[in-house]
Amino acid sequence: MKRRELLGTSAAALIGGIAGCGGGGSGANSLNIADIEEWPPAEYENEINVWNWYTGWRDVITERFMEEYPGVENANLDSYNNPGQFYAQIQSSHSIDSIGSTGEYTQRMMANDLAEPLPIDMMPNYENVADQYKEVTESTYADEGGVYGLPNVIVAMPVIAYRDDYFDSPPSSFDVFWDEDLAGNILMWDRDYILMQTAALYTGQDPHNPSDWDELREVLIQQKDLNEAYYQNHDTAQQLLASENAVVGATPTNSALQGHDTHDSAIRYTVPEEGTLFSIDQQVVPKGAPNPVAGAMFTDFSMSRESVEILWNESYAISSHADAFDIIADIEDDPELAELARYDDDWELSERRPLSEEVRQRTSDLYTEVMGA
Repeated sequence: MKRRELLGTSAAALIGGIAGCGGGGSGANSLNIADIEEWPPAEYENEINVWNWYTGWRDVITERFMEEYPGVENANLDSYNNPGQFYAQIQSSHSIDSIGSTGEYTQRMMANDLAEPLPIDMMPNYENVADQYKEVTESTYADEGGVYGLPNVIVAMPVIAYRDDYFDSPPSSFDVFWDEDLAGNILMWDRDYILMQTAALYTGQDPHNPSDWDELREVLIQQKDLNEAYYQNHDTAQQLLASENAVVGATPTNSALQGHDTHDSAIRYTVPEEGTLFSIDQQVVPKGAPNPVAGAMFTDFSMSRESVEILWNESYAISSHADAFDIIADIEDDPELAELARYDDDWELSERRPLSEEVRQRTSDLYTEVMGA
């Protein structure tokens, strides 16, 4: 099964389904999620508009969704490079029914009444979600009005991607990025919050609210001269590791997995003794969606076993499904790759929470100072 991408770039597409009377599709725009009384809903719209940056998953899951619910006859698909792009769209009249969001932007949507509460008690596939991600969802992405973002993709980052033919054993600490013997062979991910949080974990500080910004500045400036590159594109990191221009780098899990499978099997990854953070990419129905019931149905379908398979086959992404790693082991032809995908029970993984406005600003200022040094 061909994997087509890691993260999609901006693109748009239209899927035309087979017209017919199957399902409960309706052309009306007066349906509301709050009126759903059964699952699947007795009535739902005949169109859906999906925005997601996992574009391969988006394309395939939408086709399968329309097969499952033939009353949905048309789909409009789009993507984005930065969540700010979809956030700008939904602040006024828009045509988006389902968004692949991040935790930070889901909370922004909640704070500004831009997300629809979802009927999790009726959504059958929500039962598939691992308990730890349900707990995060129901505590962080919910209020007295309901739950607004349901977990789809889980990404541990930063992890240590490395060449196993260079190291005798997996690097055990983030101090590998400060190892002067590796000068010119290190990759750092060019995102301000990733740099800040890597430095915070390295120095034993809270990655969501560091106490010593001067120390972070000092160690990041020290680290800067050791890099082969600050990279922005994941394929760039994979190519540099595969060509041995670098032997270690800070990456997300799915980038390391793709590098192992498509560039060089010597590329592996590990979580160091300091632990790392996991991010949850969510499915959200924005307020003002033209087809909100179809959007809620798509959100439910994104938590199905079928979605687990598509996420892996298209994007090397790990689903929030409780059985995700076992499902991957069942469908993956390469048992070594399937085992590499599985999170180790000994790893210390903590939820990446949205940063406060103050910490976001200080992180931006820190990045500017380090890059200008």
